[in-house]
Amino acid sequence: MAIERFVRRGRVGRARPRPSGAPVGPRRADLRRATLLAAAGTLFETQGVEATTVDEIALLAGVAKGTFYHYFETKADLIPALRERFSDAFMTRVKRAVNACGAGDWHGRLKAWIEAAVMAYFDMSALHDVVFHGAEMPLRQAMGDIPVVLDLAALLAGGNAAGAWAVRDAREVAVIMFHGLHGATDEAIVTGRTVDEIATLLSALYLRMIAVPD
Repeated sequence: MAIERFVRRGRVGRARPRPSGAPVGPRRADLRRATLLAAAGTLFETQGVEATTVDEIALLAGVAKGTFYHYFETKADLIPALRERFSDAFMTRVKRAVNACGAGDWHGRLKAWIEAAVMAYFDMSALHDVVFHGAEMPLRQAMGDIPVVLDLAALLAGGNAAGAWAVRDAREVAVIMFHGLHGATDEAIVTGRTVDEIATLLSALYLRMIAVPD
């Protein structure tokens, strides 16, 4: 117990700077942290946050319990870390899909953004519910400054400048689109509609919504 308290206070196990000339790539410490987060995410999804213990997380990650406290002071610290992990994975998938389209193919880029976002939400909905629907999350919050909405707003602004569509306030329209996508995807998950159905519906709807007036 004494060493556990010592580790909790952060006196040991702090990450060291990468030595000069060290190979480029994930540090062993980064990999351990990622393994702990993956284990925690799996357990939180299957049995809930409250029912999951640090011992179970460490066991599934294949590390000692003390190693957990090297990276996290408490189990609660995993939630914001998993939230960031979710957001990074979500944005990676969206950006990869958009970048696969031609630079001037604005309609194709918007469709790719929507399809990738819907697919990512479908695939990671269990983790999303764990990290974004917890008691510590506010009932309402402004969405205009979150990375995913800012990315969509930048796409809308770029297409607007190129004359691909007509959008007066890209950020506000991005907020509306994101809320619509979020709600429609939730509905699809509950009712059993497919990813393709909801992505096609949203793409057609949004492109009509921002179309250049005749």
